[in-house]
Amino acid sequence: MPATAQSGDETDTGLRRFFSGAGLPVFLLTAVLLYELFLVAVVFAPQGWGIWSEFSVEFKVWCFGYDARTGGMAWAAFWVMIAEPLFIAATTAFLWRRALQRASNRTNLWRLRTPAAAGVLVAALVSGGLFAYGKPGEATDTPLPFPGERIRTALTPPPFQLVDQRGAGVNLPALHGRIVLVTGIYAMCSTSCPEILRELRTTLDALPGDVRERLVVLALSLNPEYDTADLMSRVAEGYGFSYPEFRYLNGDPALVGEVLQALGFSRSKNAETGIIDHANLVLLLDAQGKIAYRLNPTTHHRAWIGQALIALGREEPR
Repeated sequence: MPATAQSGDETDTGLRRFFSGAGLPVFLLTAVLLYELFLVAVVFAPQGWGIWSEFSVEFKVWCFGYDARTGGMAWAAFWVMIAEPLFIAATTAFLWRRALQRASNRTNLWRLRTPAAAGVLVAALVSGGLFAYGKPGEATDTPLPFPGERIRTALTPPPFQLVDQRGAGVNLPALHGRIVLVTGIYAMCSTSCPEILRELRTTLDALPGDVRERLVVLALSLNPEYDTADLMSRVAEGYGFSYPEFRYLNGDPALVGEVLQALGFSRSKNAETGIIDHANLVLLLDAQGKIAYRLNPTTHHRAWIGQALIALGREEPR
Protein backbone atom coordinates (compact mmCIF):
# COMPACT_ATOMS: atom_id res chain seq x y z
CA MET A 1 0.00 0.00 0.00
CA PRO A 2 1.41 3.44 -0.89
CA ALA A 3 2.61 5.51 2.05
CA THR A 4 0.22 8.34 1.26
CA ALA A 5 -2.79 6.01 1.31
CA GLN A 6 -1.65 4.47 4.60
CA SER A 7 -1.21 7.93 6.12
CA GLY A 8 -4.72 8.93 4.96
CA ASP A 9 -6.21 5.79 6.52
CA GLU A 10 -4.44 6.48 9.80
CA THR A 11 -5.74 10.05 9.81
CA ASP A 12 -9.28 8.88 9.08
CA THR A 13 -9.07 6.27 11.84
CA GLY A 14 -7.71 8.86 14.24
CA LEU A 15 -10.58 11.25 13.52
CA ARG A 16 -13.17 8.48 14.00
CA ARG A 17 -11.53 7.53 17.29
CA PHE A 18 -11.55 11.18 18.37
CA PHE A 19 -15.27 11.66 17.71
CA SER A 20 -16.49 8.24 18.84
CA GLY A 21 -14.10 7.77 21.76
CA ALA A 22 -13.15 9.96 24.68
CA GLY A 23 -11.12 12.50 22.69
CA LEU A 24 -13.96 14.92 21.87
CA PRO A 25 -15.57 14.93 25.34
CA VAL A 26 -12.18 15.42 27.03
CA PHE A 27 -11.47 18.36 24.70
CA LEU A 28 -14.89 19.94 25.32
CA LEU A 29 -14.87 19.34 29.09
CA THR A 30 -11.37 20.77 29.46
CA ALA A 31 -12.18 23.89 27.43
CA VAL A 32 -15.54 24.50 29.13
CA LEU A 33 -14.32 24.00 32.69
CA LEU A 34 -11.30 26.26 32.22
CA TYR A 35 -13.53 28.93 30.67
CA GLU A 36 -15.84 28.63 33.70
CA LEU A 37 -12.87 29.19 36.00
CA PHE A 38 -11.95 32.27 33.98
CA LEU A 39 -15.47 33.73 34.36
CA VAL A 40 -15.52 33.08 38.10
CA ALA A 41 -12.06 34.61 38.48
CA VAL A 42 -13.19 37.73 36.60
CA VAL A 43 -16.45 38.26 38.47
CA PHE A 44 -15.00 37.62 41.94
CA ALA A 45 -11.64 39.31 41.41
CA PRO A 46 -10.66 41.23 44.58
CA GLN A 47 -9.63 44.86 44.55
CA GLY A 48 -5.95 45.68 44.40
CA TRP A 49 -4.93 43.20 41.71
CA GLY A 50 -3.98 45.92 39.26
CA ILE A 51 -5.07 45.55 35.67
CA TRP A 52 -6.91 42.29 36.42
CA SER A 53 -9.20 44.09 38.90
CA GLU A 54 -9.72 46.92 36.41
CA PHE A 55 -10.63 44.41 33.70
CA SER A 56 -13.00 42.70 36.14
CA VAL A 57 -14.87 45.95 36.74
CA GLU A 58 -15.09 46.74 33.03
CA PHE A 59 -16.29 43.24 32.22
CA LYS A 60 -19.01 43.33 34.89
CA VAL A 61 -20.17 46.80 33.84
CA TRP A 62 -20.57 45.79 30.21
CA CYS A 63 -22.09 42.36 30.80
CA PHE A 64 -24.02 42.69 34.05
CA GLY A 65 -24.68 46.42 34.64
CA TYR A 66 -22.30 46.44 37.61
CA ASP A 67 -22.24 49.47 39.93
CA ALA A 68 -18.88 49.67 41.73
CA ARG A 69 -20.30 51.92 44.46
CA THR A 70 -23.04 49.56 45.60
CA GLY A 71 -21.68 46.25 44.33
CA GLY A 72 -25.00 45.64 42.61
CA MET A 73 -25.26 43.91 39.28
CA ALA A 74 -27.58 41.67 37.29
CA TRP A 75 -26.78 38.40 39.05
CA ALA A 76 -29.39 36.54 36.99
CA ALA A 77 -27.41 37.33 33.82
CA PHE A 78 -24.22 36.10 35.50
CA TRP A 79 -25.78 32.78 36.50
CA VAL A 80 -27.13 32.31 32.98
CA MET A 81 -23.64 32.88 31.57
CA ILE A 82 -22.26 30.33 34.05
CA ALA A 83 -25.03 27.79 33.50
CA GLU A 84 -24.79 27.60 29.71
CA PRO A 85 -21.24 26.15 29.58
CA LEU A 86 -22.09 23.83 32.48
CA PHE A 87 -25.07 22.53 30.51
CA ILE A 88 -22.75 21.82 27.57
CA ALA A 89 -20.34 20.00 29.89
CA ALA A 90 -23.13 17.94 31.49
CA THR A 91 -24.60 17.01 28.10
CA THR A 92 -21.16 16.02 26.81
CA ALA A 93 -20.43 13.87 29.87
CA PHE A 94 -23.80 12.12 29.52
CA LEU A 95 -23.59 11.41 25.78
CA TRP A 96 -20.00 10.11 25.99
CA ARG A 97 -20.27 8.53 29.44
CA ARG A 98 -19.29 5.05 28.23
CA ALA A 99 -16.25 6.32 26.34
CA LEU A 100 -15.19 8.31 29.39
CA GLN A 101 -15.61 5.28 31.64
CA ARG A 102 -13.42 3.19 29.34
CA ALA A 103 -10.78 5.91 29.39
CA SER A 104 -10.75 6.29 33.16
CA ASN A 105 -7.66 4.14 33.80
CA ARG A 106 -4.22 5.72 33.97
CA THR A 107 -2.96 4.33 30.64
CA ASN A 108 -5.90 5.61 28.62
CA LEU A 109 -5.86 8.96 30.36
CA TRP A 110 -2.29 9.51 29.25
CA ARG A 111 -3.34 8.86 25.66
CA LEU A 112 -5.88 11.69 25.98
CA ARG A 113 -3.24 14.30 26.72
CA THR A 114 -3.51 15.72 23.19
CA PRO A 115 -7.27 16.56 23.24
CA ALA A 116 -6.88 17.83 26.80
CA ALA A 117 -4.02 20.10 25.71
CA ALA A 118 -6.14 21.29 22.76
CA GLY A 119 -8.94 22.17 25.21
CA VAL A 120 -6.50 24.12 27.35
CA LEU A 121 -5.26 25.98 24.27
CA VAL A 122 -8.78 26.90 23.10
CA ALA A 123 -9.81 28.09 26.58
CA ALA A 124 -6.60 30.13 26.85
CA LEU A 125 -7.17 31.74 23.44
CA VAL A 126 -10.80 32.65 24.23
CA SER A 127 -9.98 33.98 27.70
CA GLY A 128 -6.91 35.81 26.46
CA GLY A 129 -8.89 37.33 23.61
CA LEU A 130 -11.55 38.60 26.00
CA PHE A 131 -8.92 40.07 28.27
CA ALA A 132 -7.01 41.70 25.41
CA TYR A 133 -10.22 43.20 24.00
CA GLY A 134 -11.70 44.35 27.30
CA LYS A 135 -8.71 45.40 29.39
CA PRO A 136 -8.76 49.11 30.30
CA GLY A 137 -6.55 51.34 28.25
CA GLU A 138 -4.94 54.57 29.28
CA ALA A 139 -7.30 57.06 30.84
CA THR A 140 -8.67 59.60 28.41
CA ASP A 141 -11.18 62.41 28.57
CA THR A 142 -12.28 61.79 24.99
CA PRO A 143 -15.48 59.70 24.89
CA LEU A 144 -15.77 56.79 22.53
CA PRO A 145 -17.63 57.69 19.31
CA PHE A 146 -21.35 56.91 19.34
CA PRO A 147 -21.86 53.63 17.40
CA GLY A 148 -25.32 54.68 16.18
CA GLU A 149 -27.16 52.09 14.12
CA ARG A 150 -24.58 49.40 14.91
CA ILE A 151 -25.98 48.99 18.43
CA ARG A 152 -29.59 49.88 17.66
CA THR A 153 -32.32 47.40 18.48
CA ALA A 154 -36.05 47.20 17.74
CA LEU A 155 -37.38 45.52 20.88
CA THR A 156 -41.03 45.89 21.87
CA PRO A 157 -41.53 47.07 25.46
CA PRO A 158 -44.46 45.85 27.57
CA PRO A 159 -47.51 48.14 27.15
CA PHE A 160 -47.63 49.24 30.79
CA GLN A 161 -49.90 51.81 32.41
CA LEU A 162 -48.75 53.44 35.68
CA VAL A 163 -49.32 56.64 37.67
CA ASP A 164 -46.96 59.62 37.86
CA GLN A 165 -46.00 61.87 40.79
CA ARG A 166 -49.12 64.01 40.30
CA GLY A 167 -51.52 61.09 40.18
CA ALA A 168 -52.01 61.18 36.40
CA GLY A 169 -52.06 57.94 34.46
CA VAL A 170 -49.28 57.23 31.99
CA ASN A 171 -50.03 54.78 29.19
CA LEU A 172 -46.90 53.85 27.25
CA PRO A 173 -48.69 53.03 23.95
CA ALA A 174 -50.29 56.51 24.08
CA LEU A 175 -46.80 58.03 23.75
CA HIS A 176 -46.41 56.65 20.22
CA GLY A 177 -44.81 59.35 18.08
CA ARG A 178 -42.78 60.77 20.98
CA ILE A 179 -39.20 59.95 21.94
CA VAL A 180 -39.24 58.26 25.35
CA LEU A 181 -36.36 57.88 27.81
CA VAL A 182 -36.96 55.26 30.51
CA THR A 183 -34.79 54.81 33.58
CA GLY A 184 -35.15 53.43 37.10
CA ILE A 185 -34.61 55.26 40.43
CA TYR A 186 -35.95 55.35 43.97
CA ALA A 187 -36.43 58.34 46.25
CA MET A 188 -34.25 57.25 49.18
CA CYS A 189 -31.30 56.19 47.00
CA SER A 190 -28.10 57.96 47.99
CA THR A 191 -25.60 56.29 45.67
CA SER A 192 -26.15 55.89 41.92
CA CYS A 193 -29.64 57.45 41.57
CA PRO A 194 -28.50 61.02 42.34
CA GLU A 195 -25.77 60.68 39.75
CA ILE A 196 -28.24 59.32 37.20
CA LEU A 197 -30.57 62.26 37.83
CA ARG A 198 -27.77 64.83 37.61
CA GLU A 199 -26.49 63.35 34.36
CA LEU A 200 -30.02 63.26 33.01
CA ARG A 201 -30.55 66.91 33.98
CA THR A 202 -27.33 67.88 32.18
CA THR A 203 -28.29 65.84 29.11
CA LEU A 204 -31.74 67.42 28.84
CA ASP A 205 -30.37 70.94 29.17
CA ALA A 206 -27.93 70.30 26.31
CA LEU A 207 -30.57 69.01 23.86
CA PRO A 208 -31.71 71.18 20.95
CA GLY A 209 -35.17 72.62 21.42
CA ASP A 210 -36.79 70.67 18.57
CA VAL A 211 -35.57 67.37 20.02
CA ARG A 212 -36.55 68.20 23.57
CA GLU A 213 -40.09 69.08 22.50
CA ARG A 214 -40.57 65.48 21.38
CA LEU A 215 -39.02 63.91 24.50
CA VAL A 216 -40.76 62.36 27.49
CA VAL A 217 -38.73 61.05 30.46
CA LEU A 218 -40.23 58.19 32.48
CA ALA A 219 -38.50 57.29 35.75
CA LEU A 220 -39.77 53.95 37.07
CA SER A 221 -39.78 53.49 40.84
CA LEU A 222 -37.39 50.77 41.96
CA ASN A 223 -38.99 50.85 45.41
CA PRO A 224 -42.74 51.00 44.68
CA GLU A 225 -43.77 50.02 48.22
CA TYR A 226 -42.18 53.16 49.71
CA ASP A 227 -42.03 55.78 46.92
CA THR A 228 -45.03 57.96 47.78
CA ALA A 229 -46.39 60.68 45.51
CA ASP A 230 -44.94 63.29 47.87
CA LEU A 231 -41.47 61.77 47.79
CA MET A 232 -41.55 61.43 44.02
CA SER A 233 -42.63 65.05 43.60
CA ARG A 234 -39.81 66.21 45.87
CA VAL A 235 -37.24 64.27 43.83
CA ALA A 236 -38.51 65.71 40.54
CA GLU A 237 -38.60 69.25 41.87
CA GLY A 238 -35.30 68.91 43.72
CA TYR A 239 -33.44 68.14 40.51
CA GLY A 240 -35.25 70.86 38.56
CA PHE A 241 -37.23 68.63 36.22
CA SER A 242 -40.31 70.13 34.60
CA TYR A 243 -43.69 68.45 34.35
CA PRO A 244 -44.88 66.71 32.20
CA GLU A 245 -41.48 66.29 30.53
CA PHE A 246 -40.28 64.28 33.54
CA ARG A 247 -42.73 61.80 35.03
CA TYR A 248 -41.85 59.63 38.02
CA LEU A 249 -43.95 56.46 37.76
CA ASN A 250 -45.31 54.12 40.39
CA GLY A 251 -48.33 51.89 40.91
CA ASP A 252 -49.25 48.53 42.32
CA PRO A 253 -45.92 47.02 43.52
CA ALA A 254 -46.58 43.70 41.80
CA LEU A 255 -47.32 45.43 38.49
CA VAL A 256 -44.30 47.73 38.81
CA GLY A 257 -42.15 44.68 39.54
CA GLU A 258 -43.38 42.96 36.39
CA VAL A 259 -42.63 46.04 34.29
CA LEU A 260 -39.14 46.41 35.76
CA GLN A 261 -38.37 42.76 35.13
CA ALA A 262 -39.69 42.87 31.57
CA LEU A 263 -37.54 45.91 30.80
CA GLY A 264 -34.38 44.45 32.38
CA PHE A 265 -34.14 46.63 35.49
CA SER A 266 -32.75 44.05 37.91
CA ARG A 267 -32.84 44.94 41.61
CA SER A 268 -32.34 43.37 45.02
CA LYS A 269 -32.84 44.86 48.48
CA ASN A 270 -30.30 44.49 51.26
CA ALA A 271 -32.40 43.36 54.22
CA GLU A 272 -30.01 44.94 56.74
CA THR A 273 -29.47 48.37 55.17
CA GLY A 274 -32.56 48.75 53.00
CA ILE A 275 -30.30 49.74 50.09
CA ILE A 276 -31.52 48.50 46.72
CA ASP A 277 -28.79 47.19 44.44
CA HIS A 278 -29.94 47.77 40.90
CA ALA A 279 -28.81 47.91 37.31
CA ASN A 280 -28.13 51.45 36.08
CA LEU A 281 -29.96 51.50 32.80
CA VAL A 282 -31.42 53.96 30.31
CA LEU A 283 -33.77 52.79 27.58
CA LEU A 284 -34.42 55.04 24.59
CA LEU A 285 -37.64 54.40 22.68
CA ASP A 286 -38.08 55.71 19.16
CA ALA A 287 -41.23 57.27 17.71
CA GLN A 288 -42.51 53.82 16.73
CA GLY A 289 -42.46 52.75 20.39
CA LYS A 290 -39.51 50.36 19.95
CA ILE A 291 -36.54 50.18 22.33
CA ALA A 292 -33.82 51.59 20.10
CA TYR A 293 -30.95 51.79 22.60
CA ARG A 294 -30.05 50.29 26.00
CA LEU A 295 -27.34 52.38 27.64
CA ASN A 296 -25.63 52.72 31.03
CA PRO A 297 -25.94 56.31 32.32
CA THR A 298 -22.93 56.14 34.64
CA THR A 299 -20.18 54.83 32.32
CA HIS A 300 -18.72 56.02 29.01
CA HIS A 301 -22.25 55.51 27.59
CA ARG A 302 -23.32 58.78 29.21
CA ALA A 303 -21.99 60.80 26.28
CA TRP A 304 -23.97 58.60 23.91
CA ILE A 305 -27.36 59.25 25.49
CA GLY A 306 -27.64 62.81 24.24
CA GLN A 307 -26.35 61.86 20.80
CA ALA A 308 -28.84 59.01 20.56
CA LEU A 309 -31.70 61.29 21.63
CA ILE A 310 -30.77 63.84 18.96
CA ALA A 311 -30.63 61.13 16.29
CA LEU A 312 -34.01 59.69 17.34
CA GLY A 313 -35.60 63.13 17.76
CA ARG A 314 -34.74 64.13 14.22
CA GLU A 315 -36.03 61.00 12.55
CA GLU A 316 -39.15 61.45 10.51
CA PRO A 317 -42.20 60.00 12.30
CA ARG A 318 -43.70 56.99 10.57
